[in-house]
Amino acid sequence: MKKFLLVVFLLALTSCGGGNTEEAPIIEQEVVVIESVSPERDLGGMVINIANWWADGETATIEPNSITERARWDDRREQEELYNFTMREVRYGSWHDVRDNLQMELLSENRDFQIWIVIPQWFATNHSQRLFSPIPLEHFDYESGIEWNRSVIELTMRDGQPHGFAHGVGMAGGVYFNMRLLEEAGLERDLPFRLQAENNWTWETFTDMARHLSHDTDSDGITDTWAITAFHQEVIAFALASNGAAFATINPETGRFENSTDTDAFREVVEWMVLLREEGLAFHEDDIGGAWNAFIQMFDSGHGAIRVAPNYVSGNIQLADDWGFVAFPRGPRSDVHYAWVTQDINAIPYFYTEQEIDDIMFAMQRWIRPIEDGDTSDWMFDAYSNHPDPRSVEETMVHFTRNPNLQSTPAHSMMPGLGNTLDVLFAHRVWVGNDASVIIEEAQQVWDSFLERVNNLGG
Repeated sequence: MKKFLLVVFLLALTSCGGGNTEEAPIIEQEVVVIESVSPERDLGGMVINIANWWADGETATIEPNSITERARWDDRREQEELYNFTMREVRYGSWHDVRDNLQMELLSENRDFQIWIVIPQWFATNHSQRLFSPIPLEHFDYESGIEWNRSVIELTMRDGQPHGFAHGVGMAGGVYFNMRLLEEAGLERDLPFRLQAENNWTWETFTDMARHLSHDTDSDGITDTWAITAFHQEVIAFALASNGAAFATINPETGRFENSTDTDAFREVVEWMVLLREEGLAFHEDDIGGAWNAFIQMFDSGHGAIRVAPNYVSGNIQLADDWGFVAFPRGPRSDVHYAWVTQDINAIPYFYTEQEIDDIMFAMQRWIRPIEDGDTSDWMFDAYSNHPDPRSVEETMVHFTRNPNLQSTPAHSMMPGLGNTLDVLFAHRVWVGNDASVIIEEAQQVWDSFLERVNNLGG
């Protein structure tokens, strides 16, 4: 819209007989001229369907649940009208339906869906068969304000181009702690909060704290209160991320996996985990002859001081005592609290043309673009309802576990056919207490053999 100043001269008409002409008064009037906006691209009514397994969503039918959500969908409606496209989020079926039918849909070149949302292993299985399209890097501008997940984009690279993407900020897990048990052990009830705030929350301070928390209260030779409770592979994953270690990496040019179990950072993780078990600080279900998930009840019943777990656990904790949540302690090779967050991946089927991919990504950039009226702290209201201590949200989540700069997606989650096999078996091998050197030597051989098979899947 442009504004112009219109100057109007009113001329005093003279009589036919002549006479003097009076100077006309000048009247200034502001006139508003509506300038038409020409969109940079007309997508010609293109319909883009994004397949998922949880819900439908489109601008014509969505019922927003918050002010931010309403602003988001209003903006999407405007973008669709401006650029002449329609984007829909479509529930294809259940989680199992997508898993079982995805490859068939791709091989049959079903054009009902332009984007599929998949978990990393489904992506990897189909990516190894070259069933997803490369997406030019030019579509991912990290300075645009869109929260592109750089880690996912880099992990899907082959021949120098990504074949999938993710956006938005994920929620990493961390350490849940029982304040009563810390206080009864002679420690500050909120010690982890203080150590985290002082940038002194490390493997060393974590271990020192744990040594005060495992107790045989009735001297019968059986531990009654454990310092650390956790699911085996989850705590191993947290420890690897916190020290910059990994099971594997991906070569961005070839897309091939490379073994990372022979690094010093990896060795330090194994040695630390073995130490926690040897000192009787970490609980294992075999200690009580319980089921694999006995650690959950151990923490919820007040017999475990610390639970290492993902973010979603916060809404399921049944602990009667006050508890807090902090990031996982950082390893000796890290200055910050790195974490792994496994996010779903968006991928475009291989049979779409370069022009169609360009149009799809153009629309996607407008579908997920930042909005002026959005409340970036909207997520905090949900988080408060799951955390009894506000510091868990205001300190831990804001600065650490929800920080995209501290998150990455583990390369091993992208391996086709991995499932819960190698990482689970490895974690169990470590968690039951063994010689670290023997464990690592075994792991190198197992992962070398597995990665050779995985790399050969793609030809």
